[in-house]
Amino acid sequence: MLGIPQNGVSKVTSAVTKTEGELSLFTMSDNKILELIYATHVHEDDSFDVDSLFLVTENIIKRSTQIVDSIVQGTQVHVDTIDEKPPKASFSSPLCTLKSIGCEMSCKPPGEEISHKSTLAILNKVSNYSWESKAVLALAAFALEYGEFWLLANIRQSDLLAKSLAILKRVPVLLKPADLQKRRQAVVELNVLIKTTLQVIECIFELEKLSTYDPKDVPALAIAMDHIPVDVYWSIMTIVACATKITLLTSDEVKEHDLASFAQKIHYGLNKLKIQLKVCRKQIEEAEAYRRIRKTFQTPTEIMEVFKALIFTKDNVQPLIDGSTKQMVKIDILRRKNVLLFISSLDISDDDISILKSIYEFTKKENQHKIVWNPAPIAGIRFIKEEWNFKGKPALVVMNPQGKVEHSNALHMIRIWGVKAFPFTKATEEDLSHSHGDRWVGNVVQDIHPSLPNWIKEENYIFFYGGKDNDWIQQFTKKASALLNDPVFKEAKIHIQLFCVGKGSKGEDDHGVVKLSTKLNSPSPNDLVVDGLCDTHNNG
Repeated sequence: MLGIPQNGVSKVTSAVTKTEGELSLFTMSDNKILELIYATHVHEDDSFDVDSLFLVTENIIKRSTQIVDSIVQGTQVHVDTIDEKPPKASFSSPLCTLKSIGCEMSCKPPGEEISHKSTLAILNKVSNYSWESKAVLALAAFALEYGEFWLLANIRQSDLLAKSLAILKRVPVLLKPADLQKRRQAVVELNVLIKTTLQVIECIFELEKLSTYDPKDVPALAIAMDHIPVDVYWSIMTIVACATKITLLTSDEVKEHDLASFAQKIHYGLNKLKIQLKVCRKQIEEAEAYRRIRKTFQTPTEIMEVFKALIFTKDNVQPLIDGSTKQMVKIDILRRKNVLLFISSLDISDDDISILKSIYEFTKKENQHKIVWNPAPIAGIRFIKEEWNFKGKPALVVMNPQGKVEHSNALHMIRIWGVKAFPFTKATEEDLSHSHGDRWVGNVVQDIHPSLPNWIKEENYIFFYGGKDNDWIQQFTKKASALLNDPVFKEAKIHIQLFCVGKGSKGEDDHGVVKLSTKLNSPSPNDLVVDGLCDTHNNG
């Protein structure tokens, strides 16, 4: 088994000694700690059954800490309440390794520098194991002693062998009523710290299990995995400190060993790991939902099943609210219907509400279309963003009774054509564009000013412009008006309409119209209208 060279240990020890009093290990940066511990990591042995060792260790720690709580609080212990999971039948305990690690923990004097040196020594002994295996091995070595101590404490009154062994383990020293009363708080704090350290290692273990997922699906996992060596270091440091505390509690000597700094560090690490796990699980859930939804849309069968997969998580299907009655209705109401799925934020504009109302009124008689509003995010938010290009702006997805998407966003088409665009499919939009390609602008602006419909019929060139920059508006109007005096424009003979859109002094709409009447030969009206709109958008 390979270890760090002796001169390497000297350098590490020297670094800690120099900073003591100035820079504690507890305030040292994670990068600095990584520098100290990476030299101990050689390679990983994948043949080790770390799962079974962790199950056994977890069982020992949970039962032991429960016995401690029972003895300290003076209540009867109920160890059967723990859900114990058995290891594999083929599991063989790495006893020699555990005892070797235990030697590095036992009978150490208090102090963070000594705990640090013991931690490095342990890391060297387990250099060829994965990082989570290192943590589990250290915890198992501690559990071997801790579990035996409290097992003897629990049965020593009823078993003569246990009574004798307890004497050798110094159990009576701690459990004498006077001594226990004096050290009760210290025992409770120690027990809490051991439970917390177990939780940290559980989180590390779970993160390692998640490493089988595609990094593209769980981007947060890479950040968490990079930090695991530091979490392992602090876990082993805390375990060593706890072992030292037990030695002091069972000793006749009175020596202080404050675990507050260790407790603070390990609790901080646990909270961070829990947050990372929560984020990773959410990303995994979204990735699985994305794959499930894609598969559903590739082989659609029934709109209700497609809708459930898109909107709800796997086992959390909820009823819908009927907007007309405000009553809860079952999702079955969508069966064999065309669904218009309106996706937006919680804030909906009055214009969008008006559009939805007009669609509802138009379709409610035939009862073959259902409008469903669902504010993002939903279970299939990733699918909606990637497949339907949803970027936060309202969208109306049209799906037929078989769950096939007929239009990924029909809202723009409906804003232009209204109910004329029914049944709001892509095919309908193409037909409208081909047959009325020269009239789509009219549908948008015909209600702005009474003269606009006539200008469009007369095939005038109409420039819409405006904005907040009054100087620009004046310059544009002046230059556009100068076209009247241009000989080329006069000879060509064309009608140009300038339509200035803005706000009045009180904030009301103020539409000013400047008419330029001249004739000229130029590109088609559609081309000029589009160019005019583009220029206005870019400049005003």
